[in-house]
Amino acid sequence: MKWLSLLFLAFVLLGCQTGNSEDIDQSERPFIHSVYFWFKEGVTEEQKEQFFADTEKLRDIEVVQVLYTGVPAETTRPIVGRSYDFAVIVHFKDIAAHDVYQQHPIHLALLENGASLWDKVMITDVN
Repeated sequence: MKWLSLLFLAFVLLGCQTGNSEDIDQSERPFIHSVYFWFKEGVTEEQKEQFFADTEKLRDIEVVQVLYTGVPAETTRPIVGRSYDFAVIVHFKDIAAHDVYQQHPIHLALLENGASLWDKVMITDVN
C-alpha cells in the first residue's frame, strides 16, 4: 500500500510540472497589449455601450490576432484588482504589429471618440 501512495504522489508531482518558458521560441510568443479604463462619473450606460461596441471594431484591424473585451469578473479574492470599469486585451504577433495597430484609423477613431469618457487609463504590454 505504501508503494501505491508513493506512485500516486509521483504522478501528482509530475502532472503539476509546467513547461519552462525558456523552452518556448520567443517568436511564438504574442505581444500582449492590455488597456484598463476608469470611466468618468456621469458617463451613461448608453455611452458605455457605444464605447464597448466601438472596441469590438478593433477586431477588424488586420494585425490583431486575438481581442478580449469586458468588465471585471466577479472574483472575490482580495488580491484581484477590480477597480477598473472596462478592459481591452489585444494579442499581436510582435511589437511591429502593435505599432501598426497604434496608428490604424479604427484605433485612432476609438481614442478620439472615447477620450472624453474616461478619467484614467492604464496600459500594460507583455512580450
